Amino acid sequence: MDAKPELKPQPTPESESLLANQALPLGEHIVAVLGHGDPAYGTARKSRAFTAQSDYFRVQFKGFARVAGGHWQRFDGDDAAFHTGLNAAWARADHPSRSVLFGPRSGVSLTDAFAGSALDGYLFAQAIEWAKTVYPDYQVTPGVVNTAGLSEEERLRCNAFYAAQGFDFEWSDAAQKSAGYRKEKAGRLLGIWDVEKVAEVSGEAILDTLAQHDAYKHELEYKLAEVEATQASLRRQVQKERQTNQIMTGVTAFVMLIGLMYAIGAF
Repeated sequence: MDAKPELKPQPTPESESLLANQALPLGEHIVAVLGHGDPAYGTARKSRAFTAQSDYFRVQFKGFARVAGGHWQRFDGDDAAFHTGLNAAWARADHPSRSVLFGPRSGVSLTDAFAGSALDGYLFAQAIEWAKTVYPDYQVTPGVVNTAGLSEEERLRCNAFYAAQGFDFEWSDAAQKSAGYRKEKAGRLLGIWDVEKVAEVSGEAILDTLAQHDAYKHELEYKLAEVEATQASLRRQVQKERQTNQIMTGVTAFVMLIGLMYAIGAF
């Protein structure tokens, strides 16, 4: 009998934290987070790292400002910074195993200002869209979600979160303390999000807003110039009337004085 060829063990997948440190920015764009209190705006940054074994993609978000009553309120602290574990999602393709792993493994976590918004769905969808476009035939490495501390409503939302992206989602135990999600091919995932709650703002839209703001500014400046010209005209008119009144007052006083002098026989 012919000896069966010895199968070489596959190398261990590379650390996503190591790949994250090597990732180079691909670009940034403006994102509006709506339907969660006052509208908020921030920046989404995509980055990527290549090695002989791996291809790593990451998208991160940081808040810029919330708009309340027409006033811009700048974010600060964690909400206004790029993080690896917060307001972020990633996908790592491992070439030897022809598989894709999505992260963070515990699920997308948001900073306090964006907790409860649809931003997590948007970030996760970006990682999925990249994987299904670049490596559609790679299998998806199963993930596990711990739901022990979640309420019934939060568990349902967790189920819907993964199911909405096309994952096969199932509870691992009757108490629903943990769940698993999987898919045989990355190309069969969806990569969608609620566009009414999270919207990418195009460069054209930004330029259009700036143009409208500039036109409005010029309109206000023109109206201000008109008001200032009217005020200057009124000031000149008032000054002229004041001078006329002073002259008339002097003439009246002079006439009265002459009349008085005639009356007492001073002339």
